[in-house]
Amino acid sequence: MPEKAAESGRTDAAHYADVHVLVRRGDELLVGRRAGTVRVFPGLHQVPAGLMEDHEPASAAAARELREETGLDVPPERLRFVHLMHHVSTHSGSRRVAFFFEADDPGTGVTNTEPDKCEGWSWRADVPEPTAPYLREALRHIADGTPYSEYAWPSP
Repeated sequence: MPEKAAESGRTDAAHYADVHVLVRRGDELLVGRRAGTVRVFPGLHQVPAGLMEDHEPASAAAARELREETGLDVPPERLRFVHLMHHVSTHSGSRRVAFFFEADDPGTGVTNTEPDKCEGWSWRADVPEPTAPYLREALRHIADGTPYSEYAWPSP
């Protein structure tokens, strides 16, 4: 993602913005395993997630990604914001702002709507390894009730 030059001569930060939805059913979490053929984090476990689109609020993006990946239809107003992570992707090196939301299982049944990207979804008491490192870190912060974290930024 290119940086933008500000009128002051400084460089404005440019980041990708992604959204993640932790769908809970009692003590279980909906987890998928990324296909081994995908470019980003192949074979790793992940929650429903994706990039925000231009002019799209974070909660709408999260609801859209959840529906696109799992077939679950949870309206944005039923998503609960639980964490914000400012991180550098250990996969691509891109700077990202990651919004994490929580939702209760709507009980309508999960469908693997993107079998080319995901091997399947399952309900898990824990997130198995291998898992994307930033997700493992975010889940730890969410469990602790920490609303904000930073991850994988290089030392100054």
